[in-house]
Amino acid sequence: MALLLLATVNGQVVRFNTETQKYKIVFQSSENGPLMGICQQEDMLFVASLNRVYKIRRSDFSLLKKTRLYIPSPGFHQMNYYDERLYTTATKKNQIWIYDKDLKRKQKIKVQPPYPDRRVKYKLNNNHINNIVKYQGAFFINLNWLNHKQYGESGVLKTDEKFNVIEKFAYAWESHDFQFVEDKMMAICSSSSKDKKILHPNTSGLMVEGELVWEHNPDESFCKALCHDDQHIFFCGGQKATREKRKNTPGVIYVIDRSTFKLVKKITDNQLLGVRGAILDTHPIV
Repeated sequence: MALLLLATVNGQVVRFNTETQKYKIVFQSSENGPLMGICQQEDMLFVASLNRVYKIRRSDFSLLKKTRLYIPSPGFHQMNYYDERLYTTATKKNQIWIYDKDLKRKQKIKVQPPYPDRRVKYKLNNNHINNIVKYQGAFFINLNWLNHKQYGESGVLKTDEKFNVIEKFAYAWESHDFQFVEDKMMAICSSSSKDKKILHPNTSGLMVEGELVWEHNPDESFCKALCHDDQHIFFCGGQKATREKRKNTPGVIYVIDRSTFKLVKKITDNQLLGVRGAILDTHPIV
């Protein structure tokens, strides 16, 4: 099993041992809201709430820097660090915001919305960008909404390093945490409640190279975070609840065998609240 660093719905970073299920709260954000994105680079850990990005010293989890509190909220989701730059998803803006390691914003990249001739408007003309990854010299931007229809088909926007569009293609539904694992495209397929008039199968699970290789009950949990070690995939989220009650819902971690895609175990813990971001803890400190 593994040690994970989890960003949770109540604004905490939690260090969690998937073998013993012991955990420690290592950071608490200054806002009364969820932490979403999390990534690490050497001795730096970056986490984001919906309104702010934090830089933390990885060795002792002390706060080094934070951006101003953005109002209105850009709705940060997942993010990654490449070549001395932090690439964040400003989901409500339909943009990618790029920072240097000192959290100075260097660039805003606009992503073309479903209706290119109309202004971006959240939920009405927005792709709900959930992640950005760099792979083989190209960026892959996770579009939760490929077109204007919410709770429908998802997709991926592929660009070059200067964000010139190469292609856009359909992939998964209500997708989260799109990434590459051993050269294979992997993403979470989520499913909102039936009363939201979903436009896809009422099925949740792990998609690899366009195939749903593992499923879980879509009515018991909603997952948004994915990470892995050499043996397992850690599929993370929280028990399903209305938006008003999500802050108090228990976290859920499905441990999946990487070679067979079979469930090894399911972890639920009332002390660990809903997970929004997850990475493998590769730091030597125990």
